[in-house]
Amino acid sequence: MPQSASPIPSHTVLGVLMLDTNFPRPEGDIGNPGSFDHPVIYRRLPGAIVSRIVTDKPLPGELVDHFVDQARALETDGATLITTSCGFLFPLQRRIQAAVGVPVVTSALCMLPALRQRTGSDKPIGILTFDAARLSPHHIPDDGPVIIEGLMPDDHLYKVIADDLPELDQDLARTNVVDALQRLASRDAGIQSVVLECTNLPPYKSAMLRTRGHSIFDVHDAISLAKRAQNINES
Repeated sequence: MPQSASPIPSHTVLGVLMLDTNFPRPEGDIGNPGSFDHPVIYRRLPGAIVSRIVTDKPLPGELVDHFVDQARALETDGATLITTSCGFLFPLQRRIQAAVGVPVVTSALCMLPALRQRTGSDKPIGILTFDAARLSPHHIPDDGPVIIEGLMPDDHLYKVIADDLPELDQDLARTNVVDALQRLASRDAGIQSVVLECTNLPPYKSAMLRTRGHSIFDVHDAISLAKRAQNINES
């Protein structure tokens, strides 16, 4: 059952498949090594820009193969768990997991089945995403009710990510994310749990928790859940 993120044991070596971006990544972002208390190996994939990955269409075969090859390379380099820098990569979960011998967490959306067991089949789960217009059913491993809300295209944080801008105003970004959560909450009073699809949202999780009473789960929680499962399977 999902819990709040807990520290991953120090022997973990996290491998991260990174999109080809340059925008700032404050602490809490998957792309900032200061977000972790264990070693992190990054593999940047040239050509895997935001506009190619954040799409409601299947990814090109050559791009999928590139992610698989780089996941294998991360395992060779010593990664004991592999993740990505974009939740829109969930459709690659099975393909990448089949290619490596270590746990893979392509997205915080991996947590949805476990959350569904906790919330029940008829209660909505909230998904806060970078781009709600492009998050489609093949990104969501759950058949129960979900409420999806995203950043607005004119939001500062959206523009920084989409246009790969070199400067980020964290106060503005925080406001954008909290506003998105407020919109999500206003759409259904029954939402108790919210999953952050976007790996660029965790830096603002504390502000979200102060604003709303929801349980909020991000990629760090998904990684912790996968690590706990690995420890159980190995014991």
